[in-house]
Amino acid sequence: MKTTAFLHFIRRPALLAACASLVGFSTSDTAAATEPTYDNYIDVAAGVSSRDLDKAAFQKGLQTSSNGSVGIEDLYLYKDLNDTTSMTLKGRAMAGDNDFLLDLTINREDVSYIKFGYKAYRVWFDGTGGYHTPTGYFKQLTDEAQHIDRGNLWFEAGFTPEDALNFVFRYDLFTRSGRKDSTSWGDTSLGRYVVPSFHKIEEKRHQATATLSQKRENDKWELGLRMDKGDYTNSRNINRRPGESTDRKVTEKEDRDYDLFQIRGLYTNQVTEQILLTTAVARTKIDTTLGGTRIAGGDYDAVYDPNFVNRQYRDEGFFDLTGHADMTQTVGTISAMYQVNKDWTVVPSLRFETVDTNSMAEFVETNFTSSRAPNNTELESESDKSWDTVSGTVEARYKGIENLALSFKAEWLNATGDLTEKEIDEPGTPAAAVTIDRDTNYDRTTQKYSVTANYYPMAGATLAVQYYFKARQNDSTSPRDSSVSSSDRYPAYITQQDFETNDFNARVSYRVSPTIRSVTRYDYQKSTIRSAEVGLNFAESAKMTSHIVAETLTINPTNSWYMQAMVNYVWDQLTTPASLQTGAALHQVTNSDANYMNLGLSSGFVLDDSSDLYIDYNHYRAINDFTDNWANSVAYGTKARTHQAGVTWFKRLSSRTAVTLRYAYAKGDDSVFAGLNDYEAHLLYGKVQYRF
Repeated sequence: MKTTAFLHFIRRPALLAACASLVGFSTSDTAAATEPTYDNYIDVAAGVSSRDLDKAAFQKGLQTSSNGSVGIEDLYLYKDLNDTTSMTLKGRAMAGDNDFLLDLTINREDVSYIKFGYKAYRVWFDGTGGYHTPTGYFKQLTDEAQHIDRGNLWFEAGFTPEDALNFVFRYDLFTRSGRKDSTSWGDTSLGRYVVPSFHKIEEKRHQATATLSQKRENDKWELGLRMDKGDYTNSRNINRRPGESTDRKVTEKEDRDYDLFQIRGLYTNQVTEQILLTTAVARTKIDTTLGGTRIAGGDYDAVYDPNFVNRQYRDEGFFDLTGHADMTQTVGTISAMYQVNKDWTVVPSLRFETVDTNSMAEFVETNFTSSRAPNNTELESESDKSWDTVSGTVEARYKGIENLALSFKAEWLNATGDLTEKEIDEPGTPAAAVTIDRDTNYDRTTQKYSVTANYYPMAGATLAVQYYFKARQNDSTSPRDSSVSSSDRYPAYITQQDFETNDFNARVSYRVSPTIRSVTRYDYQKSTIRSAEVGLNFAESAKMTSHIVAETLTINPTNSWYMQAMVNYVWDQLTTPASLQTGAALHQVTNSDANYMNLGLSSGFVLDDSSDLYIDYNHYRAINDFTDNWANSVAYGTKARTHQAGVTWFKRLSSRTAVTLRYAYAKGDDSVFAGLNDYEAHLLYGKVQYRF
């Protein structure tokens, strides 16, 4: 069943009731305690909304249809078929939201089971493009209210007797279909890319797995097979210069079919009371067939025409792409858990991996000269890549100090690889020429060290502190490279790139009094990227700094009343040397900020023996996050704000029947889009539950 923003304030009663039980809030079950209980139930629900302004922003923000929804929100049925066999049925069918579930399980106790099911749900997207503040330019080309429908059909059967040979088979069909927005926007005569674009998605994947296993007194083994077959037909659609004399549409299609086969094995052995040994190995092979086009024309999905009216200089594309990409991966791991004594536990592990890939593609590259004459070239590209990786981990846990638990972990990785690339112009003709012939050697080293302490100074108080340091070094050399004399060596010009991260986080949980609990968390992370390119010195190329502060306060003034407040503040900034440039480069690139706050308030009351009342409020706000840089390049960030408030009344009519009614108010705005993406809505929700 999908979890969406809509659930948080429309179907929130179940979430609030669960939260209430966790904090000790007594829901109204006094009268029901003496009445019969029923395990099965069906919930019939309906939700409607009165919406103002932007439909697409409303549906994306709340992840629900603006037309409302109605149907069976939840169904649970359990039945004993005989003394050893039972049936469990779970269901859901909410029209409007396209949210469906059928999950049937027949279980023979301690022997076997069969599962069958289907799940489908919809994810909403907003296809709005950009808004050019200086001129007020805004373009709407298609319906902005876009969505992707996801589906999963499955069948599973298992023979699972205890202490005997077990066998499990499962088949899944995964689908994804629809339209969603893309951030690869189209351009305008303003020299800015603000025109909305979209993806068309059509994907289907079959997956079958089979597992044979057995658990004995001191050991367990498992063998598994997996087969996947995927068929993807996706496209990115861009409108360039809409409404202008050079208006044209670009459709880039990606056709990909693949077959995957994997065999894996696992063995676990309790060698002694102190030593547990685990080893596993897996081998995976993926064969992929490639196809696709990138064509500019008078409409989307156009056929290539070298003389289409609005063609422009450097309208690059391709067609007749055929090719393949194959990968073989082998992974092996071995680990042990050694209980040295009652205070010390040590867990060492090793992992070995080898990956080999090869790919080939043939296509016709299309382009246009300055006089708009077609300039097509047949190309063939080939690449072979191999990686060998060895990694290890040592973890130690110590609890020999009263009220203190410590753990230490060290991880390392060393990988070497080789990439051979070749591009041939006009292959198979007298004009054939090798334009790229490159062999690159790679070395990658990663280290990570972490320490964690959990301290319990008094009853009801916990302090957890963690620090970790992670570093990764990437080096590459090209003993053979035909592009050395070229002005464009991308990406071969990168010879070294190092990543370094320091992270500290702390969490304090404290029961201030029998009725007040507090949980506070702080997280600090700083990451630095340093790079070296051919002809340039090794220098810092990017830095990211993040601060996260979170607080949760729960108060139970009485057994029939609880209150909870949650706040989460994030300050995140990415800086690059480009933001420090002067002269003609001044303000072309600015820092990228992602600063925001989430606030949540909720409270619950027992009104009488059969009814409860819940109140909740949620707020999101971007803080100092927007940089209006349209005068130089593009604008960064957002000024988005959302408010969601609701009140829920729950009434138990009898031991079988209960009613839930809810009113919610939602508002979203972002002044960056001059109100074009704002929405305001009133929502009503009702549910009747019948138990049997």
